[in-house]
Amino acid sequence: MTIARSLHPLKGERDFEWRGGNPTRVEALTDMVFAFALTLLVVSNTPPNTFAELTDQLWGFPGFAAAFAILLLLWHSHYIFFRRYALEDGVTTILNAALLFLVLFFVYPLKYLATQFSLFLRSVFEAAPRAPMTLDDAQNALAILSAGYVAVFLMMTALYMRALSKRDQLDLNPREQQLTRLGYAQHGIQAFVGALVLVGTLLIPMPWSPFAGFFFFLIGPLSFIAGATLAPTPKSPPRPSM
Repeated sequence: MTIARSLHPLKGERDFEWRGGNPTRVEALTDMVFAFALTLLVVSNTPPNTFAELTDQLWGFPGFAAAFAILLLLWHSHYIFFRRYALEDGVTTILNAALLFLVLFFVYPLKYLATQFSLFLRSVFEAAPRAPMTLDDAQNALAILSAGYVAVFLMMTALYMRALSKRDQLDLNPREQQLTRLGYAQHGIQAFVGALVLVGTLLIPMPWSPFAGFFFFLIGPLSFIAGATLAPTPKSPPRPSM
């Protein structure tokens, strides 16, 4: 018989029991790596000495904010995974190590494109829009970024696959198994769309090749469809009539 544990009022999920307690050494290392990756995104390593330098750094913040949000969402997905399942076996540790390695690679093309995005926004604001890089550079940078994106989310997909394979040992109830399959599918969608961008970048002829990045907008609709299909929100039981 499964004994239901009550959740902390400010933690957990309504439909998923968090099996993770205090952060493990694996999670502590992960937090350190993500913190280092976020540090690498900082616009400049030195404070400004003049107002002109301050202005230059402030113009870099739109791209920094976008890159920061991407890494933060990835960290949050990782955090939810370990709170839900608290897996500490050898396979999970290896997959997590591979993920951290890929994150540290992924941050460099992410920062580069974020910086170029900020430069483009600044040129538009100054009423002199200009491309911050050549089309060839944009194609190559997008290909590298999308390859890193695919690799990172394949690791997250593999982690959810591992959790699904351990559903009996974790004593996942039917709703938790639904949400685990959904997590597996949603991270797989991220990897699939990243691969679609990569293929489009390499196969679509110039000058349209860099616009393959717009395929990333498919992630939202596809994730919504996956949620509605694999883990629809349970209907509340009808209230008894008075």
